[in-house]
Amino acid sequence: MKMIPEEFIDWLYVKRRELIEKILSGKASEQEVYLGFLRHTPAIATHGSAGLNASVKGIGFIHEDKYLSETLEILREYMKEKRSQVEALKFLLEHIYLREKIDFTKLTSIELAHKHTWTNVNENPVATIIFYYPPTISYEVRCKVKIHLNDEIHEFVNRIHDLYHGGKPQKDKWSERPVYVFHIQEIYDNSPMKMGQKIY
Repeated sequence: MKMIPEEFIDWLYVKRRELIEKILSGKASEQEVYLGFLRHTPAIATHGSAGLNASVKGIGFIHEDKYLSETLEILREYMKEKRSQVEALKFLLEHIYLREKIDFTKLTSIELAHKHTWTNVNENPVATIIFYYPPTISYEVRCKVKIHLNDEIHEFVNRIHDLYHGGKPQKDKWSERPVYVFHIQEIYDNSPMKMGQKIY
């Protein structure tokens, strides 16, 4: 099986981890933080009866299947108490953003609006994710999409979301927040230097 390109992993994962480390050490500038969020909030394009649509959504990583149950148990135990955002970031570094456990062939997101993207993906489970980081970095990631509800993946992604946004699990809302898993099929480098060169 072909590996996800190192250049993409470095930009999306390594640089994202490094930014969290800088934030925790107090060394990240406001501009770095704002720009860094672009790795987390790409535009996700879909098409179906809701029309050709693009929506900015937060995306995250998920562990390989063989690690998921173990990590989820750690997450459940940790979230028995309310956690601060600083504690949440430290937890991400220590238990989630572990290169040896992440499945880089997948990206995840939570559906909060249940509008155009939701309609389209239920009808046509494909999407293109567009990352842009000024002035020149851009990746186009073409994916098949699977919706998860009431399984370990659904719980894992919702818990990570809740840990960062408030520190406590919002279990009463999980049934309203299905999870998308984007299974990467192709990656294109859309920078001015590569002009849409296929790299995966």
